[in-house]
This record gives sequence, structure tokens and C-alpha cells, in this order.
Amino acid sequence: MSISEEARIAAHSPAAQSELPPALEASGISKAFRTKRSSLQVLDNVSLTVQKGEFVSIVGPSGSGKSTLFHIIGGLVKPDTGTVHMNGMEVTGQQGHISYMPQQPALFPWRTIEDNVLLSQEVQGTVDKDTRENARYWLDKVGLGGFEKAHPHTLSGGMQQRAAFLRALLSPQELMCLDEPFSALDALTRSDMQRWLLDIWEESRRSVLFITHNIEEALLLSSRIYVFSGRPASVLQTVDVPFPRPRREEIIEHPDFIKLRRELSGWMREEQQKMQGSHPLK
Repeated sequence: MSISEEARIAAHSPAAQSELPPALEASGISKAFRTKRSSLQVLDNVSLTVQKGEFVSIVGPSGSGKSTLFHIIGGLVKPDTGTVHMNGMEVTGQQGHISYMPQQPALFPWRTIEDNVLLSQEVQGTVDKDTRENARYWLDKVGLGGFEKAHPHTLSGGMQQRAAFLRALLSPQELMCLDEPFSALDALTRSDMQRWLLDIWEESRRSVLFITHNIEEALLLSSRIYVFSGRPASVLQTVDVPFPRPRREEIIEHPDFIKLRRELSGWMREEQQKMQGSHPLK
């Protein structure tokens, strides 16, 4: 094992993490959207934490405010109450502190794949020979070697999602916010992307906050899961996922995995039933 590999493992050990401020700490977040005639409470006293190098997921019913929370964390929307801290510093209402991957790849069609994944560095004026070499290394690593000069329309949906993920991964911000990035993919491609993401995350160990409706996906990928209630969303349950890393797909057949999946699915069903008939606002 190289010295750099030992350092990476040490930095993400439980002892090291306990000494560092969290990559993200959202505390007491509440938000309502108001018009002259009505008010819609979306978030109600939501608190969550992502430690450095941790993969954390949020699951909850459709329309429960998960994406609104992402907008607050990213500084696009200000909460009515509560604060957002990153690496020990308050950043409530400030933009530019996260890298974000939406549900759709959102690649610029006129840019090559290489230029798309380097977008954040280009905006910051830091693109040079070394950053391009690093981008090409990771493009090869994620299975896009040879497609550096291709344009998005020539790639499959799964390949476009890999490029979008790599764009977020190469951004300089510590925290990656992934908003249902695999929801538009077919079941087989989604399964392939889950295995791929596990492998890439094991190597990079970025801090990740991940939104998904897929319980199995959350259990497979995450160290901890926040289960949201229906709107207005609050944290219904916090689940520490007990399965060791590195994880492989075979874990989904383990009796403890199946039991935990059923338990989370039951909570989700109950909350979805409570929300039936309400207007969805995600």
C-alpha cells in the first residue's frame, strides 16, 4: 500500500472523522412557500449531518420537499428558520459551496464530454494541462476513455450520467449533492450505475448527500439514511446502515438487508398514504 493510500484511509477513519467538523450540518431547517392567498409548509425543523467522506441518503415520499432542501443547502433558497454549516462555517443562503448533479445529465450539447466535465474548473479559471490530464484519467476510469472529444448526443443515457457525475466529482467543492441521478434510467442500466458508483466512491471517498426513492439503492450505497415524513417534511427516522464496506451487490440477498428494506418500505408506504390527495411539491 502506498503512503498516499494509507493517508487517504487514515483521513476517512472513524477516529479522524470525529476530530473534523462535518462536511455538512443542516440544523432546524423549516421552509414555507407563501402567496397572497395561501401558504404551503414544505420543511419542518429538518436537521441532518454528512461527515467528511460519508455517503448519506435521503428517502421520502414524492412531494415531501427533498429537492427544496437541496436548494437551501446550495444557497438558491433561504430557509425561514435554521442554518447550514459546511466544514464548521455557516453558509446559509450562500452559493458555490456544493457540487450538484440533477436528475437529468444537463450536459451542454455544443461542448465535448471533456469540456463538459471540466466546466466547474473553467468557470473558476483553473483549467490547465494538469487538470485536463486528470480529467482524462477519470474519463478512462469511468468507462468514457476514447469519448473525450465526443458530444453528448452520441452517448447512451448511462454514459451521459457518468459524464455528469464526473463533472460533479471533479468540482472543487467537498460536498456532492446528487438528486435522484439514476431515476430516468432503465432497471438494468440503473443496476450497472449503482455498482459503478460504489466502486468510484470507494476510491474517491467524497462527501455525498444522495436523494432517491429507491430503498434498495439507498441501503446499498449509504452509510446512513434519513427517512423523511410526508409534507411538511421532518426526519421520521435515521437509519445507520450496518453492512461493512466495500459492499457488493450480493448484499441485497442477505436476510438482514431484506429485513431492513421491508422496514423502510413500510415507513415510506405509510407516509405516502398520508399524502394522497395533496398537491406534489418536491
